[in-house]
Amino acid sequence: MSWFFRLLQSGIGRKVLVAISGLALVGFLIGHLVGNLFIYDGAESMNAYAKSLHEMPGFIVIEIGLALMFILHMSLVIWLTIENKRARGGQGYSGGATKQDSGVLRFLSSKTMAVSGLVLLAFLVVHIGDFRLTRGDDVDIYTKVTTKLQEPWRMALYVLGSIITAWHVFHGFQSAFRSAGINHQKYTPLLKTIGTVLSIAFAVGFASIPIWIFVNAS
Repeated sequence: MSWFFRLLQSGIGRKVLVAISGLALVGFLIGHLVGNLFIYDGAESMNAYAKSLHEMPGFIVIEIGLALMFILHMSLVIWLTIENKRARGGQGYSGGATKQDSGVLRFLSSKTMAVSGLVLLAFLVVHIGDFRLTRGDDVDIYTKVTTKLQEPWRMALYVLGSIITAWHVFHGFQSAFRSAGINHQKYTPLLKTIGTVLSIAFAVGFASIPIWIFVNAS
């Protein structure tokens, strides 16, 4: 663990840790989205998936690791934001933006990373309280999800959370590689494309579920 504390002691090291933890969370989001899409196949598929997930060896350890990864990521982003504001006279953390990232969307995303992350954290607290704290093989997760997301305020919250997640990934994915020192004329455009595709997939995939449930219940 000495390497970890050495990284924490330098600004570059902290950016590398932000990149690593951020990419790990993107990997989790991909898996989470694939699992959530089972809901479109009906109660049997969704409940079977949830049960197999909970019965997977080491699942609790993985969950704890993901929680720690998220806490680490958020803490480091806030840390870097405060440091950069002090160093730049009040300007926020841009995540290593370059001149090539002069588009309006990328400018806005870089300026709202910390805020969107905090809003996303609040959403995750509600999400975990709604679904993840429910355990047991007898739980019908399909019914639980479809029942809760029929409530207008909760449906709207989950759609907003999906959009914020996508917005965060839109900037964070490519920024992670820059922070890790990967900024090549040949590969950077490809990474930007991958980040954009992922953000669109997260926005459409996650947001479509509460909207679909709400519309079908109306």
